[in-house]
Amino acid sequence: MAKFSFDDADDDPPAAASGSEKRKREDGPDEAAAGWGPPKARIFADRGGGPEGGAVVGAERAEGSGRKAVETVVGGEADRISVQIDPDVLDCSICFEPLRPPLYQCQNGHVACFSCWSRLTNKCHICSNEANFVRNIALEKVVESVKSACSYAKWGCSKLVSYSLRNAHEESCLFSPSKCPIPGCGYRGFTGWWSGHFHTNHNNDSLRFSYGQCFKVSLEISVPFLVLLSEDDHLFLLLNKNMMPYGHALSVGCLRTGNLNWNFFYEMKATSEGNTENSLQLKASVTNTEDWRGLHPTEAFLLVPYAFCRSGKLTLFVSIERVADVR
Repeated sequence: MAKFSFDDADDDPPAAASGSEKRKREDGPDEAAAGWGPPKARIFADRGGGPEGGAVVGAERAEGSGRKAVETVVGGEADRISVQIDPDVLDCSICFEPLRPPLYQCQNGHVACFSCWSRLTNKCHICSNEANFVRNIALEKVVESVKSACSYAKWGCSKLVSYSLRNAHEESCLFSPSKCPIPGCGYRGFTGWWSGHFHTNHNNDSLRFSYGQCFKVSLEISVPFLVLLSEDDHLFLLLNKNMMPYGHALSVGCLRTGNLNWNFFYEMKATSEGNTENSLQLKASVTNTEDWRGLHPTEAFLLVPYAFCRSGKLTLFVSIERVADVR
């Protein structure tokens, strides 16, 4: 069994992964032209069994290093050899994206991904020699066998994905952090972190509540949403969308990722300023979203006519219930 270990990012909370962000190299083209090549692998013995088939990757702290080792196991229950290798060797040296088969190389072994190779004019991008590129089947098998743990594994993601598809997975991972909905704030966090963030940065932009208890909200009709923080630190948004010429569409969403082991329901009642006996009421399930991008639920909302809010404010009575998901 062969086990590959890759130096990766540190253990600090990660920012959201993006497939469009490419690795930046400190070395320039002069080093490449001078014969610079990828870092050499360090091989060390590691005897023992492992999972059957394919490649398995887990994150560990490398001894004496500030970098994280991402380990990959290839093979079955037989003895294994562990290899520690710079992950940059699995990235295309032109576009810096993860290598994906088919892979091509020049006579000197310099590799490029298929999309970059197809744009080369029979001249190697590293040694600049005239070259007839050929397939590198061995490297293709290595790349296909390597599976990587998600960067959000410590937050609960247990998926093992192909190294070449890791960026795409992390962009849509349920355990990726959510972006603070306050305009201009670039903070990204998880359930359990929101209270501290809002207390420090947006103390006047949120309202705390307890599940099952009705609370009153006086909502400015020009405000697109109000942040509601629950007792267990879930972040809810009371959404307000102007639906001209009818009125205001009101709904509740929850900004959350990870294990969706709770279901949320809400009741909302709007009363008229002119006559408090006139009211509208809605009971619906809360919509879950990873990031709020100005989108509003279309399945359920409370449409409040403009006559209910002549003074520029809406008077609402809201309660939110939490029910465990037993599926």
